[in-house]
Amino acid sequence: MTDAGKGLNDDLVEMLQAMRQAERDIFGALDPVSRDSPMRPNDWSPKDHQAHLTAWKARQAQRFAAAREGVEIPAVHDGGETDELNAEFQAARADWAWDAVQAEADQVGAQLETEIGATDPDLIAGSERLLAGTLGNGAFHAMTHFGWLVEADVGVDAARVSEYVDEVVGQIRASSLPRSEIGASIYNAACFRALHGQLDPARELLREAFQLDPELVTFSREDDDLIELRDEIDQLAQSGN
Repeated sequence: MTDAGKGLNDDLVEMLQAMRQAERDIFGALDPVSRDSPMRPNDWSPKDHQAHLTAWKARQAQRFAAAREGVEIPAVHDGGETDELNAEFQAARADWAWDAVQAEADQVGAQLETEIGATDPDLIAGSERLLAGTLGNGAFHAMTHFGWLVEADVGVDAARVSEYVDEVVGQIRASSLPRSEIGASIYNAACFRALHGQLDPARELLREAFQLDPELVTFSREDDDLIELRDEIDQLAQSGN
């Protein structure tokens, strides 16, 4: 175990704790009727979104436990498989009361934090499924769903969502994540800002991400999340140097 890696576990746990607090604030502030009702015809309710976020954190906890035992949980290889899993997760919890959804979110969050704490940081750092997977099933997963909830106009506190995005970016910058992972994370935050019409913050984040990982420049040119900024990619890459 390297000394440099000792902070990685704490960094990931801190991000998960911030995510859970944001969930409590954002979902908890909703009117109960809006929270438990479909956001649109034949759509999920905000309650379903909370349960979905929890289910993927539970799957990530299983990955950590399996990794310590030298076993690998089969990967989800395409969107079809992901859709099937999402449907299973939603169906299993569709009739749950909000208190039960909240209780599971707290229990799973604590479980994932425990699993991370019990795992050698070198093992985490060397595994994309553990490191990037925790970010993908944690902070950035929440960010995506919070954005959808804002767009659905169901009463979500957009300012609290924006505050959460800033909080994640701050945690990423201060973390002991590898430089390339910091760059990818900042890039993901830029995509969130761009998708929600916040182009100036997106520009600043892209400049930073490109400086951290220049390989992101090529990828960004074809990224549909950045359509509004596509003509500026080269300029943003140059201005970050």
